[in-house]
Amino acid sequence: MKSRANEKNKQRSLWVEAWRRLRKNKLAMAGLGFVLLLVVLAIFTIAVDLITHNAFYTEHVVKQNLRLRLQGPSKEHIFGLDEFGRDIFLRVIWAIRYSLFMGTVAIGISVVIGSLLGAIAGFYGKVVDNVIMRIMDIFLAIPSMLLALAIVAAFGTSLTNLLLAIAISYVPTFARTVRASVLTVKDQEYIEAAKALGASDARIIGKYIIPNCLAPLIVQASLGVAGAILSIAGLSFLGLGIQPPTPEWGSMLSNARSYIRDGWHITVIPGLMIMLTILSLNVLGDGLRDALDPRLKN
Repeated sequence: MKSRANEKNKQRSLWVEAWRRLRKNKLAMAGLGFVLLLVVLAIFTIAVDLITHNAFYTEHVVKQNLRLRLQGPSKEHIFGLDEFGRDIFLRVIWAIRYSLFMGTVAIGISVVIGSLLGAIAGFYGKVVDNVIMRIMDIFLAIPSMLLALAIVAAFGTSLTNLLLAIAISYVPTFARTVRASVLTVKDQEYIEAAKALGASDARIIGKYIIPNCLAPLIVQASLGVAGAILSIAGLSFLGLGIQPPTPEWGSMLSNARSYIRDGWHITVIPGLMIMLTILSLNVLGDGLRDALDPRLKN
């Protein structure tokens, strides 16, 4: 009982130490702050839609006013209006939920499936490992964006298909990450002790192996969300993602291509949001990698 409590305290102290190191990384904290701001704004837009029963969305986000089309930034519309006279600021804010939440959900699905496959492959080895990892190699041989594009093109453009396409394309990355971590911990003494006590393979994998693979998994997930958001924007830009009039950064860029000479703001602002989001997630991922690496002591 005491050893289990000591183990929990040790794990807690490791996470506290990682948070301390992360806080020292000003760039990573800035990235974390921007991501949290996006999360708050996304939750706010969802709350507004629920409270107003989508009336605000219908009246201000998707409603067109062609008389004011391509109007530049002003006090009334700080980001200006798009080619249909819609407020770009509101559309950019409303698009966060699709880009950020869909990217997070897609990577969450990838993490669950990839972690299970990687843990099984690394734990059992031999034939099981060869079969699973060769299948993963086949998926890795196809660029993730191209694989997602093929899946969406084959099954149709819908939010569900888009999520599945992004999730499937990132499964091999997490499977390989977890497998590599499992190979380093599966022969440790506490794993042998669990086997000697009669713990089942499922319990050993779920309780002892996967928790010890969380550090590289968290880092890879944060970087994966950035890639998923970029993939969603890319597919929407090509017309295979979220369809108009639903606001999404990639589709906003696609629709604005023909008007880039008439209004710089309709392309620069959605593109800037994509860039800042990806940059924030990448620097946060780098900061997490440094904070969770036990070899780095500050």
